[in-house]
Amino acid sequence: MYLADLYDSFLIDLDGVIYVGENPTYKAPQILNKLYKAGKEIIFITNDPRRSSSQYATKLTKIDINAPATNIVTSATALSIHIQRKYNTNSKKAFVIGSDNLKKEVKKIGLELISKKSKVNCDFVIVGGDNRVDYNDLKKATLCIRNGAKFYATNNDPYYPTPQGLVPATGALVAAIETASSTKATIVGKPKRIMFNIAKSLLVNKSRIAVIGDRLDTDIAGGKKAGLSTILTLTGSTKMDEVKSSKIKPDYVIKNLSYLYKDSSLSKHN
Repeated sequence: MYLADLYDSFLIDLDGVIYVGENPTYKAPQILNKLYKAGKEIIFITNDPRRSSSQYATKLTKIDINAPATNIVTSATALSIHIQRKYNTNSKKAFVIGSDNLKKEVKKIGLELISKKSKVNCDFVIVGGDNRVDYNDLKKATLCIRNGAKFYATNNDPYYPTPQGLVPATGALVAAIETASSTKATIVGKPKRIMFNIAKSLLVNKSRIAVIGDRLDTDIAGGKKAGLSTILTLTGSTKMDEVKSSKIKPDYVIKNLSYLYKDSSLSKHN
């Protein structure tokens, strides 16, 4: 029996698990297609809000993985759903630091966007990944929060893997604004349960589910909080020495996705 045989469904992170940059991780396309052929359900979950689900589906297609956009849950989607369920967004304003896609998701729920040059305050400050941020973005966000705006972030990942190494992610921006505003952001993405609950709702088979990710603090910790089995792959942000020293322990650790179909992978991590 292989590790893959223990589960009917998988919630799989993208960056660091399926690909790093534009390149697939070792045998990721072959293993994903093997899982599909075996009748496994797969939902992709990502804390990166810079692309839409459709754009992620296109990126996967380029590395020979065919996944419908409806089976990809981003933190931008989760954040918008969360705010819409919790608040009346009619006639409310938001200042968004993030990608065009994040802004589109926020506009879909009826929030009016303001710019960093606007002199008016807003009801929400929403932060996602953006490599175009400048001091005036941080300044506007801080002033809005200090004037009562609710502070949300798609995720709190401090960094993400690239071919050049680990680089600053959304969490780095969030930390700067939290420091300046003396206010903690409400995080919606992993490891918060809302991401996992939305992904689980898309599955038909909800009994034997495993989360596959490359980060202990988001993928593995979040999967455990959601009551799911967890599999850590060492193709992204986490190395084996970190696993040994961490209090967060995945159920299984694999070198790469090909180990889902290797007998040696069945040894549980202690």
